[in-house]
Amino acid sequence: MQLDTILNITTKYNLTGEELLLVYLTFIAQTENGNPEENRIYFKRWYDGGGKERLRDLFNSLKEKGVIKKNYNPSVYDPDEIEFNQNFIKQYFKLTGELGKELWNKYPDEIYINGKYVSLKNISKRFISLDQFYFWYASTIGHSIDKHNQIIQILDWAKSNELIHISIIEFVASQKWLEFKSMKENGIKGSAHTYDVYDSVY
Repeated sequence: MQLDTILNITTKYNLTGEELLLVYLTFIAQTENGNPEENRIYFKRWYDGGGKERLRDLFNSLKEKGVIKKNYNPSVYDPDEIEFNQNFIKQYFKLTGELGKELWNKYPDEIYINGKYVSLKNISKRFISLDQFYFWYASTIGHSIDKHNQIIQILDWAKSNELIHISIIEFVASQKWLEFKSMKENGIKGSAHTYDVYDSVY
Protein backbone atom coordinates (compact mmCIF):
# COMPACT_ATOMS: atom_id res chain seq x y z
CA MET A 1 0.00 0.00 0.00
CA GLN A 2 1.16 3.53 -0.69
CA LEU A 3 1.73 6.03 2.12
CA ASP A 4 -1.44 8.03 1.37
CA THR A 5 -3.55 4.89 1.67
CA ILE A 6 -1.90 3.85 4.92
CA LEU A 7 -2.43 7.30 6.42
CA ASN A 8 -6.07 7.40 5.32
CA ILE A 9 -6.79 4.03 6.93
CA THR A 10 -4.92 4.68 10.16
CA THR A 11 -6.47 8.14 10.56
CA LYS A 12 -10.06 7.09 9.87
CA TYR A 13 -9.97 4.14 12.28
CA ASN A 14 -7.27 5.46 14.64
CA LEU A 15 -5.12 2.40 14.02
CA THR A 16 -1.57 1.86 15.15
CA GLY A 17 0.97 0.62 12.65
CA GLU A 18 0.92 -2.88 14.14
CA GLU A 19 -2.88 -3.01 14.11
CA LEU A 20 -2.89 -2.18 10.41
CA LEU A 21 -0.22 -4.81 9.77
CA LEU A 22 -2.25 -7.44 11.61
CA VAL A 23 -5.37 -6.56 9.60
CA TYR A 24 -3.45 -6.84 6.34
CA LEU A 25 -1.78 -10.13 7.29
CA THR A 26 -5.13 -11.58 8.35
CA PHE A 27 -6.93 -10.45 5.22
CA ILE A 28 -4.43 -11.90 2.75
CA ALA A 29 -4.32 -15.16 4.75
CA GLN A 30 -8.05 -15.78 4.34
CA THR A 31 -8.94 -18.48 1.82
CA GLU A 32 -11.36 -16.29 -0.15
CA ASN A 33 -8.76 -13.59 -0.70
CA GLY A 34 -6.04 -15.29 -2.68
CA ASN A 35 -3.26 -17.70 -1.74
CA PRO A 36 -3.69 -18.56 1.96
CA GLU A 37 -0.95 -21.19 2.20
CA GLU A 38 1.62 -18.81 0.76
CA ASN A 39 0.41 -15.72 2.62
CA ARG A 40 0.09 -17.35 6.05
CA ILE A 41 3.86 -17.62 6.08
CA TYR A 42 3.99 -13.85 6.59
CA PHE A 43 1.64 -14.03 9.58
CA LYS A 44 3.74 -16.82 11.10
CA ARG A 45 6.88 -14.69 10.79
CA TRP A 46 5.13 -11.86 12.65
CA TYR A 47 3.61 -14.24 15.21
CA ASP A 48 6.90 -16.00 15.95
CA GLY A 49 8.75 -12.69 16.04
CA GLY A 50 6.85 -11.47 19.08
CA GLY A 51 3.31 -10.98 17.83
CA LYS A 52 2.03 -13.95 19.84
CA GLU A 53 2.21 -12.00 23.10
CA ARG A 54 0.31 -9.02 21.65
CA LEU A 55 -2.24 -10.82 19.47
CA ARG A 56 -5.22 -10.87 21.85
CA ASP A 57 -4.78 -7.24 22.93
CA LEU A 58 -4.52 -6.16 19.30
CA PHE A 59 -7.70 -8.01 18.34
CA ASN A 60 -9.56 -6.50 21.30
CA SER A 61 -8.46 -3.05 20.20
CA LEU A 62 -9.56 -3.71 16.61
CA LYS A 63 -12.98 -4.77 17.88
CA GLU A 64 -13.35 -1.57 19.86
CA LYS A 65 -12.38 0.46 16.80
CA GLY A 66 -15.00 -1.20 14.61
CA VAL A 67 -12.61 -3.07 12.34
CA ILE A 68 -13.47 -6.58 13.57
CA LYS A 69 -16.91 -7.67 14.74
CA LYS A 70 -17.21 -7.55 18.52
CA ASN A 71 -18.50 -11.12 18.83
CA TYR A 72 -15.14 -12.49 17.69
CA ASN A 73 -13.57 -14.30 20.68
CA PRO A 74 -11.24 -17.02 19.38
CA SER A 75 -9.41 -19.62 21.41
CA VAL A 76 -6.91 -20.02 18.56
CA TYR A 77 -6.07 -17.84 15.58
CA ASP A 78 -7.78 -18.88 12.33
CA PRO A 79 -7.91 -16.22 9.59
CA ASP A 80 -10.98 -17.77 7.97
CA GLU A 81 -12.99 -17.41 11.18
CA ILE A 82 -12.27 -13.71 11.62
CA GLU A 83 -15.17 -11.48 10.60
CA PHE A 84 -14.25 -7.95 9.62
CA ASN A 85 -16.73 -5.11 9.85
CA GLN A 86 -18.26 -4.97 6.36
CA ASN A 87 -17.92 -1.20 6.06
CA PHE A 88 -14.20 -1.53 6.66
CA ILE A 89 -13.86 -4.38 4.17
CA LYS A 90 -15.78 -2.65 1.42
CA GLN A 91 -13.93 0.60 1.83
CA TYR A 92 -10.36 -0.60 1.96
CA PHE A 93 -9.78 -4.24 1.06
CA LYS A 94 -12.37 -6.20 -0.88
CA LEU A 95 -12.96 -3.08 -2.91
CA THR A 96 -9.29 -3.00 -3.76
CA GLY A 97 -9.48 -6.41 -5.38
CA GLU A 98 -12.65 -5.55 -7.25
CA LEU A 99 -11.20 -2.33 -8.69
CA GLY A 100 -7.98 -3.98 -9.79
CA LYS A 101 -9.78 -6.97 -11.23
CA GLU A 102 -12.10 -4.79 -13.30
CA LEU A 103 -9.16 -2.86 -14.75
CA TRP A 104 -7.40 -6.15 -15.51
CA ASN A 105 -10.43 -7.60 -17.26
CA LYS A 106 -11.06 -4.44 -19.26
CA TYR A 107 -7.47 -3.98 -20.39
CA PRO A 108 -6.44 -5.49 -23.78
CA ASP A 109 -4.50 -8.73 -23.46
CA GLU A 110 -2.13 -8.19 -26.36
CA ILE A 111 -1.33 -6.21 -29.46
CA TYR A 112 -0.29 -7.42 -32.90
CA ILE A 113 2.83 -5.72 -34.16
CA ASN A 114 5.58 -6.55 -36.65
CA GLY A 115 4.00 -9.90 -37.41
CA LYS A 116 3.66 -11.15 -33.86
CA TYR A 117 1.51 -10.75 -30.76
CA VAL A 118 2.97 -8.83 -27.82
CA SER A 119 1.47 -9.21 -24.36
CA LEU A 120 0.27 -6.07 -22.60
CA LYS A 121 -0.26 -7.91 -19.30
CA ASN A 122 3.17 -9.26 -18.49
CA ILE A 123 3.42 -8.39 -14.78
CA SER A 124 5.54 -11.26 -13.43
CA LYS A 125 8.77 -9.26 -13.29
CA ARG A 126 7.24 -6.76 -10.86
CA PHE A 127 4.47 -8.62 -9.02
CA ILE A 128 4.28 -12.10 -7.55
CA SER A 129 0.52 -12.37 -8.02
CA LEU A 130 -2.51 -10.67 -9.53
CA ASP A 131 -3.67 -9.78 -6.02
CA GLN A 132 -0.51 -7.76 -5.49
CA PHE A 133 -1.11 -5.93 -8.75
CA TYR A 134 -4.72 -5.22 -7.72
CA PHE A 135 -3.56 -3.70 -4.42
CA TRP A 136 -0.94 -1.60 -6.19
CA TYR A 137 -3.45 -0.19 -8.65
CA ALA A 138 -6.00 0.63 -5.96
CA SER A 139 -3.31 2.28 -3.83
CA THR A 140 -2.19 4.34 -6.82
CA ILE A 141 -5.69 5.84 -7.15
CA GLY A 142 -6.18 6.21 -3.41
CA HIS A 143 -8.85 3.47 -3.28
CA SER A 144 -11.25 5.93 -4.91
CA ILE A 145 -14.30 4.42 -6.60
CA ASP A 146 -15.05 7.65 -8.43
CA LYS A 147 -11.53 7.91 -9.85
CA HIS A 148 -11.61 4.24 -10.84
CA ASN A 149 -14.92 4.68 -12.69
CA GLN A 150 -13.46 7.66 -14.56
CA ILE A 151 -10.40 5.60 -15.50
CA ILE A 152 -12.55 2.78 -16.84
CA GLN A 153 -14.54 5.24 -18.95
CA ILE A 154 -11.34 6.75 -20.35
CA LEU A 155 -9.91 3.29 -20.98
CA ASP A 156 -13.02 2.30 -22.95
CA TRP A 157 -12.65 5.45 -25.06
CA ALA A 158 -8.94 4.83 -25.63
CA LYS A 159 -9.62 1.24 -26.68
CA SER A 160 -12.29 2.33 -29.15
CA ASN A 161 -9.75 4.73 -30.67
CA GLU A 162 -6.97 2.12 -30.77
CA LEU A 163 -4.72 4.06 -28.39
CA ILE A 164 -3.79 1.25 -26.01
CA HIS A 165 -0.32 0.24 -27.15
CA ILE A 166 1.38 0.17 -23.73
CA SER A 167 1.53 -2.43 -20.97
CA ILE A 168 -0.96 -2.34 -18.13
CA ILE A 169 1.90 -1.62 -15.71
CA GLU A 170 2.94 1.42 -17.74
CA PHE A 171 -0.70 2.52 -17.95
CA VAL A 172 -0.95 2.60 -14.16
CA ALA A 173 2.58 3.72 -13.25
CA SER A 174 2.47 6.68 -15.66
CA GLN A 175 -1.21 7.38 -14.97
CA LYS A 176 -1.68 7.29 -18.71
CA TRP A 177 -5.41 7.88 -18.32
CA LEU A 178 -4.65 11.56 -17.70
CA GLU A 179 -3.08 11.86 -21.14
CA PHE A 180 -5.97 10.01 -22.76
CA LYS A 181 -8.45 12.18 -20.86
CA SER A 182 -6.80 15.30 -22.24
CA MET A 183 -6.88 13.85 -25.75
CA LYS A 184 -10.56 13.00 -25.41
CA GLU A 185 -11.47 16.45 -24.10
CA ASN A 186 -9.56 18.13 -26.91
CA GLY A 187 -10.89 15.88 -29.64
CA ILE A 188 -7.47 14.45 -30.40
CA LYS A 189 -7.16 10.97 -31.87
CA GLY A 190 -4.11 8.97 -32.79
CA SER A 191 -2.07 5.88 -32.04
CA ALA A 192 1.22 5.00 -30.41
CA HIS A 193 4.34 4.18 -32.36
CA THR A 194 6.09 0.83 -32.32
CA TYR A 195 8.77 2.01 -29.89
CA ASP A 196 6.08 2.92 -27.35
CA VAL A 197 5.10 -0.73 -27.16
CA TYR A 198 8.60 -2.12 -26.79
CA ASP A 199 9.66 0.51 -24.27
CA SER A 200 6.69 -0.23 -22.02
CA VAL A 201 6.32 -3.99 -22.39
CA TYR A 202 9.90 -5.19 -22.21
